[in-house]
Amino acid sequence: MKLFNRDRLNLVIAVSAIMISLASFYATYLQARAANQQVKIMTMPVIQFSHENYDEESNRNLITFNFRNAGSGPAILKSVSFKYKNTDYSSTHAFLQACCQKEYEMMMGKYNSSLKNHHPSLDEGFQISSEINEVIIPAQSKYPFYSLSRGATTSELWEKVDKERWNLSISACFCSPLGNCYESNSKKISMEVNQCPNN
Repeated sequence: MKLFNRDRLNLVIAVSAIMISLASFYATYLQARAANQQVKIMTMPVIQFSHENYDEESNRNLITFNFRNAGSGPAILKSVSFKYKNTDYSSTHAFLQACCQKEYEMMMGKYNSSLKNHHPSLDEGFQISSEINEVIIPAQSKYPFYSLSRGATTSELWEKVDKERWNLSISACFCSPLGNCYESNSKKISMEVNQCPNN
């Protein structure tokens, strides 16, 4: 009796072909997975929060709250949470009400009074607040979402915000155009999440 007859030889060849196909499939799967990870890394946004109180360009005392995308792909902001003295707030306005309501009302009173008497100028101080949900921040760019200049109208509020901004931390949830979502706050750079909470 022969060790390898035709049937056994065919069986060995068939099993070998299946094993080669499985190995090839697994190698292809690993390559696709690595390519997918590489695409994710190449398009991953990284959102960081920063604040400052002086603008060198305009040579002005200007408090600015910024989001900076330090990643390699654009970020779509989905939700933002402002943490001030262990309490979460959902907007810049809510934070200002919590930290500086008296000074904010003083500013609005001065502003309304100056509107009656004359057209206020930028030198009297100004406040600008921008949308933060569903905003697209390109890679390696900064998005200022709140600005407060120091002037006669805004001086009390400016001083209070300048002091209290150090007690503020911000968490942001954002997604890449590919649909991968991430969360970042002052303690971690970016952590992948299934989806962003609705604000």
